[in-house]
Amino acid sequence: MASFESRRRCLSLLTAPLLLWASGCGSSETATHPLDPEAARAAVQKALEAWQAGRKPADLQPAIIIGDSAWEQGRKLVAFEVVTAEETTDGSNLHIRVLRTFENNGAKTESKVTWIVGTHPVITIFPQ
Repeated sequence: MASFESRRRCLSLLTAPLLLWASGCGSSETATHPLDPEAARAAVQKALEAWQAGRKPADLQPAIIIGDSAWEQGRKLVAFEVVTAEETTDGSNLHIRVLRTFENNGAKTESKVTWIVGTHPVITIFPQ
């Protein structure tokens, strides 16, 4: 009986660290997906310049994946301003405010949007 009890104790001592490791205890990783803010800003600039030049979101793939309905619907972007003072981050994504000016039949309209930009494993840009 003593050998059974000692084996059980030994097994418990061996499995406890494994269970702690599997549950994620002791992990020092803060963000699930690392953010590269400079790459995010550069991608937003590149995307907006491409849109203004009349290119499509698919033209930037696979380097940049973009899901903006205004762009996909063919709205004509004539000007933009990245509002850097309103930039925020959640650790995995950069939230970038953009003031966009569209033209339709000679009339100009403005729209402010927050783009959520991720950089890992690929660059993604989607409106909030």
